[in-house]
Amino acid sequence: MLRTLLVPLDGSALAERALPIACDIGRRTGGIVHLVRTHVPVAVVGATAEGAIFSQDMLAADDALRKRAAQYTEQIGTRLAAEWGLKVQWHAEDGTPAGVITDVAERIGADLVVMTTHGAGGFTPGWLGSVADSVIRHSHRPVLALPENDAHLGEPFTPRRILVTLDGSPRAETIIPVARDLAVAYGAHLELIRVVAPYVPGDSLDILAQERPDPFGVDEETVQAKASLDRIAADLERAGVKTTATVRVELAPTRTLLDHVRETDPDCLAIATQGRGISRIFLGSVADKLIRAAERPVLVLRPPKG
Repeated sequence: MLRTLLVPLDGSALAERALPIACDIGRRTGGIVHLVRTHVPVAVVGATAEGAIFSQDMLAADDALRKRAAQYTEQIGTRLAAEWGLKVQWHAEDGTPAGVITDVAERIGADLVVMTTHGAGGFTPGWLGSVADSVIRHSHRPVLALPENDAHLGEPFTPRRILVTLDGSPRAETIIPVARDLAVAYGAHLELIRVVAPYVPGDSLDILAQERPDPFGVDEETVQAKASLDRIAADLERAGVKTTATVRVELAPTRTLLDHVRETDPDCLAIATQGRGISRIFLGSVADKLIRAAERPVLVLRPPKG
């Protein structure tokens, strides 16, 4: 279950928009919410007497910023504990933001990292755009990415439909238990979707000329994909989660998924990212495009290799 939750903060209002979502999940699961704030130390080198004076001033300023970051995190944590009736812990550590978040997530055994990200890119004084991207790419902990371009960000997070994207690989299916736990917490409906992308070899005309049914094996793969999704759906139904399965046959998997999102309007997406690999759908790039273009929360997991 999603009982150990982590929210990275950078002092911005955008980052704080993840707090009520994490707290609501924690309240539903009887969990604990951890806050983490990173202080990036100032690199100071003073080779001359003047430089040494400058260095002392910079070190004093750096220490003041460190204390301010710790006080900010403590104040937020104290307020959340009182407002939500939750157990809240906070961490203020030196280092690089993505590194600290990933380390703390591993150390506390985070079931879910909840963080905002700049879905459409762009520059802001905060760091959560690039940091969220780095955390998703390097952590093996599930991340609920809340894009800045989500029209409902800031409103209560009450997912009723979660779209789970699969590609037939075991690695892709590692997202299922996390999506199931989120669905259980909210009584949500899961829709499993798999896009079968026809393989088009160089000499298509030769194969077509053989006059055999299903020359590219698309029909067979589609049947197998539907059977696989139905088995997964049956397991989820037995666990008490209402589940449906959809298979679509298209040449462009990412565009098809985005079209499906626009057509069906799920409240949240769920996907495992694995970068480039043997999968017919490169879930690394697909996940990246979904986070940036779907305009809604995306539950992402990069499973360990194995």
